[in-house]
Amino acid sequence: MSSVKRNRYIDGKLLLAYPDDYTVLDIETTGLNPQNDYITEISAIKYRNNRRVDEFSSLVKPDFSIPYYITRLTGIDDAMVADAPSIDEVILSFMDFLADDIIAGYNVGFDLSFIAENLVGYYAKRLANNYVDVMKLAQNELPFLGRYKQTAVAEYFNIATAGAHRALVDCNICNGCYQRLKELAVADYHLPPKQIELVPAPAGKSLKPLADRNIVLLGSFDGLYLKNLQEILNALGASVAYHVTAASDMVIVGTADASVCDGADLQRAVSMKNAGKNIYILKEDVFCQSVLAKGWLRILG
Repeated sequence: MSSVKRNRYIDGKLLLAYPDDYTVLDIETTGLNPQNDYITEISAIKYRNNRRVDEFSSLVKPDFSIPYYITRLTGIDDAMVADAPSIDEVILSFMDFLADDIIAGYNVGFDLSFIAENLVGYYAKRLANNYVDVMKLAQNELPFLGRYKQTAVAEYFNIATAGAHRALVDCNICNGCYQRLKELAVADYHLPPKQIELVPAPAGKSLKPLADRNIVLLGSFDGLYLKNLQEILNALGASVAYHVTAASDMVIVGTADASVCDGADLQRAVSMKNAGKNIYILKEDVFCQSVLAKGWLRILG
């Protein structure tokens, strides 16, 4: 979407920085004017230590019919949003998801102007989150490129753009660009590994092999997607938590951040094991290899 002026309801500051913890935002709308047009889709992906941990996505029912040219661009039509929640409901859920995170987005002033307009209009709240505009980072790092649409920058980095102009797809494209730009700009920064997603295999669905297990997820995960990991553990019958208690009988440790080794939760799990408690402590790759080998899960895609 085209660039717009800073919205009068945005209090957050533009950061020319590369944070490790942030939430990527993208919206689709019926037009360019946040005062007269409507949001039709909001998506966001939350990152911790540059790894995806959670996501939010919702269609939104606008107050008038979606213009034909917008449907051609985004694929979103009136039938798709007929049963979608209204913006007053979605904006509240989105802000709960966002909390006080730094927002990242491509030409993000456009997205923020619509979010801020609705936030003030429905809840008399101003948007206070600081934000990073990935387009400005691209202009700084790729001054020779000349064209700075998100798809042009993505193509420069050989990032797939199929499905662009749907909000969640655009979030993924934006983060791909952000990470590649960060690799250029930040000395000694290395791209995180691609995170795989797992789905229950038929045996896992029927056997529920982790039924009655109390599993704790600790640290930042490197090759696994935290939300997906929680969902597949639930599908296999386990209860999932993020702190070790006396009831815990398995701990899966993320390997993206070595500081987890000094954390109180892991130390407690080790002490429980040394005291004779039947508790398994597994690194994420060992856990993944084990459940794949047993045929309980398979890799999506």
